[in-house]
Amino acid sequence: MPEGSVVGTVPQKGSFVRADLAEIGRCPARADFVELHFTTEVGRWKWCFPDPRSRETRTDEQTLVLVLGRYGTQAHLVVDGAIGPALPSSEALPMILGGSRPFVSRKLIESGV
Repeated sequence: MPEGSVVGTVPQKGSFVRADLAEIGRCPARADFVELHFTTEVGRWKWCFPDPRSRETRTDEQTLVLVLGRYGTQAHLVVDGAIGPALPSSEALPMILGGSRPFVSRKLIESGV
């Protein structure tokens, strides 16, 4: 990712908040899903998604934004200061566990989705 890629230049500045991964566990609704717990300045937020076959981490420090998409929560790369393509959750999890910089849409946190 280019060095200039930072979330501060993502469209709709202020609609995303920095998220810190606080906990990882099993999703209470589905044993085959993983639940990530994030803390933010707005509050806590959880994301459940299918457990990938591998939990191999990627140590690159990419910036991700987590948003409500057409089919539920989606992770998108930030590319050249803009929201880029959506990632499959099986790719997003290793990036989050490996130290990427996740930001969560305020709408997701405030709506409790």
